[in-house]
Amino acid sequence: MALLAVVAAACSSSPPGRCTTHQDCNPGFYCLDGICRDTMGEPDAGGEPADGGEPPADPGDPGPGDPGPGDPGPGDPGPGDADQPGDGDDAGADHATGWTITPGLGVGPLQVSSGPGDSAHVLGAIRTTLGESGQAVGQAKYTLSFHYQLLWATGIDSGAPNQMFDDQDHVISLVIWPGLGASTAEGLGPGSTFSQVRAQARYANPDRSAVYPPYGEYPGGKMDFFFGLGLYIGYDADDVAAFFTVTRSYPQAPNATIDPAGGSLRFPTATVYCGDGYNSGSTQDVHRGVLGSPDWTYSFDTTVETGQYGPIDVQFYTDSYRVLGMEFVGGDDVIFTYIIDRLVLVMLYPPFYGKTAAGNGLGSARSSWEAELGAPVQELSDPNYQGKMFVYQAGSRQFGITYTNEGASPDDIATLLVLNYQAP
Repeated sequence: MALLAVVAAACSSSPPGRCTTHQDCNPGFYCLDGICRDTMGEPDAGGEPADGGEPPADPGDPGPGDPGPGDPGPGDPGPGDADQPGDGDDAGADHATGWTITPGLGVGPLQVSSGPGDSAHVLGAIRTTLGESGQAVGQAKYTLSFHYQLLWATGIDSGAPNQMFDDQDHVISLVIWPGLGASTAEGLGPGSTFSQVRAQARYANPDRSAVYPPYGEYPGGKMDFFFGLGLYIGYDADDVAAFFTVTRSYPQAPNATIDPAGGSLRFPTATVYCGDGYNSGSTQDVHRGVLGSPDWTYSFDTTVETGQYGPIDVQFYTDSYRVLGMEFVGGDDVIFTYIIDRLVLVMLYPPFYGKTAAGNGLGSARSSWEAELGAPVQELSDPNYQGKMFVYQAGSRQFGITYTNEGASPDDIATLLVLNYQAP
């Protein structure tokens, strides 16, 4: 059953792996060379950041209706040049709130969504509380600035998907800039130093930390991810916190061993397997048991060629973990005697940072991937993804990768990984 060729169509409005402006990126990332990278730039000439990690690529818009937060990082603070976050003008202390930053929950009276079942923490609630409609941040569809551009709210298309940030859409992150006058219960916030943050026991051991060298106009700096707490902190070149981003908390960091041949992700507590969607593949409860409920879930129908029974309309689901950089697509239907509740494919994009047993992942060079997988069996322009898709044969399965610069050079780095890929 050729399920894989059709499911990706519902997972791309503007496909994963690419960006045009900073506003296309997740909280704390810049759009550089067509992909999103951690706060302060790109790896050095060796292809790795100083901590041995990799620079995230842009998740793009992997879910139906372009459900991404579309959030920029520092260095592209918003439309115009007035009242930019942290610029020290009248958008500073005069507008301080004294609010408390609560990781995993929100800031002051504003809260992020706890998942699909949360109907309270939506854009409409932010607008009502602040008495503002919000201003668009550049060309971002799902990011609005409030309170003199010192607070940004990012969302996911969780109402009737229409590629617009509407009142009923869930807010999945809140970005706090210097001047908002907000701090954690420990007194930490934008303007705190790296050493002050790490001196607090709660923040001493982030789930993920990286140091990035200078790149172009960006001076380099650090980024801490506390996925279990629901907080990202970005630092400038002087080791001063440039922004805090609050998300909901997750029981598992986006880190798993990638097995292209097995079509699987091995987490510490369970292994998730891709399959054909009806006879094979993990059931939906497996990845949810590891990662918790998704940021949002979508259902869509498509026609599948079954062979013996001819074409049949089948319903699928997409579980979007936008904040973690993961999308799970599987069957969600019944065909005659077949119960459809099994995983078909997984798309991976930053901040996912897992690797294969050979040490390859997002940010690894094409040459490194091909040393592990061999030459691609196909190079094609898949209409479901932006840019050239390189397809590799991994055992009986196929594994898709997009690279920077269309993969023209062996040094171009991976921006999107697709487990159990099948060409259209």
